[in-house]
Amino acid sequence: MKKTALIIGLLGFLGLIGFLLLKNRGSSTPAPIEEAVDLPINVIPLVERPFITLSPDASGRSLNFSVANAPTTGDMEYELVYQSVEKQEGVFGRLSLATEESPITKSLLLGSKSGGGKVTYHEGVTGGSLTVTYNQTRLKESWNFLTFDPSDPTISSTDAKFHVTIPAKGLTKGAKIVTLKTFGYPKAGLPAEISVKAGPYAYYPAVAVKGSVTVELKLPEGDHTNPTLYEWNGTIWKKLLTKLVGDAVTATATGQAFLVITE
Repeated sequence: MKKTALIIGLLGFLGLIGFLLLKNRGSSTPAPIEEAVDLPINVIPLVERPFITLSPDASGRSLNFSVANAPTTGDMEYELVYQSVEKQEGVFGRLSLATEESPITKSLLLGSKSGGGKVTYHEGVTGGSLTVTYNQTRLKESWNFLTFDPSDPTISSTDAKFHVTIPAKGLTKGAKIVTLKTFGYPKAGLPAEISVKAGPYAYYPAVAVKGSVTVELKLPEGDHTNPTLYEWNGTIWKKLLTKLVGDAVTATATGQAFLVITE
């Protein structure tokens, strides 16, 4: 009898708990569930995009992530994804467009840091992608992480539409270089009414190149009327003496970012 009474009491207790839980659940407001917004990529016009670049530091172990001509409200989230010898790695963060002075520059470590401060560098990085999201806009481009070899001094973008030939003595063997199609472009020095036919592309070595380089950009197939190659010298766009061969333009240059326009 005692055992039976104990079971009955336990069942009654569990029933009371269940009733209270149902009552509380029915009277409370369920917590909202945030759904991730899947934004389209690279849909805003090129002329409206901020000028975003990646360049290696002197050690070649970090990348300088630079943002200029961006909106001055809200935040910008960034995702740098890259391939190392062992696996895919990533660097994620957020910039305050409203409070940080333009151009905003952040150093992104190609490695990891422990809680005790020990740094482990990722070896064999060959490139990856950079995605930024701000004010319901998402942009994404790919980048190459290259090592200069004087015996093969021509470097290229990931889509092979942009090539730079560096003098054999222009850089030290083993110097790190980033090539990428930049996000947007500055406007200083360009004519008011232009049509961008190719680019902007850029290459950024860890140290400055000695002498001039030869730049080649591939144009879309078709007829080409007076395509002109411009280089960005860090302050203003400069028109280059441009040679058209087939569907590509070439020029001698000293700048690091380039685009082709028709006026």
